[in-house]
Amino acid sequence: MARKVMWVGEGELARIWKIAHNTMFGVIIQNLCEITVLAEKAGIPRNVFLESINDSVLGSMYTRYKTPVLCNLNWEQVTFTPKLLLKDMDLGMGAAKAHGVPMPAAAATRESIARMVGHGLDNVDFAILLDETAKDAGLQIQPLNLQIPDGLTS
Repeated sequence: MARKVMWVGEGELARIWKIAHNTMFGVIIQNLCEITVLAEKAGIPRNVFLESINDSVLGSMYTRYKTPVLCNLNWEQVTFTPKLLLKDMDLGMGAAKAHGVPMPAAAATRESIARMVGHGLDNVDFAILLDETAKDAGLQIQPLNLQIPDGLTS
């Protein structure tokens, strides 16, 4: 999950860290899919948009890692399922409630993930959210079949 081991505190704080991390994970993929669909529907090629994000201040190891999947629509190469992400979003929302922290972006993401699980999309990669978002926007996306580095290997 990280490049190093860190002490975050006593008791349940490591669990809270993991819950917060995975909640952020959900919100990032939700937002990345939404903005990618916006760009593509407006006319920017998906691979060009994602490459520009990856090369900007907003790019991260995570956005680079998901770019090949989002470009080539390979949902069968499962790294994390919508069902598991929904569990983590529920844990995140529960922790937020317990600590009195409003999280409207996470709440909206949770509902989006629940919708995917409700549609039976629970044994594919959670990045299928891109396809679901595109359908909601009236956009039919196609695999680009490009060789794109995932940012993890040189």
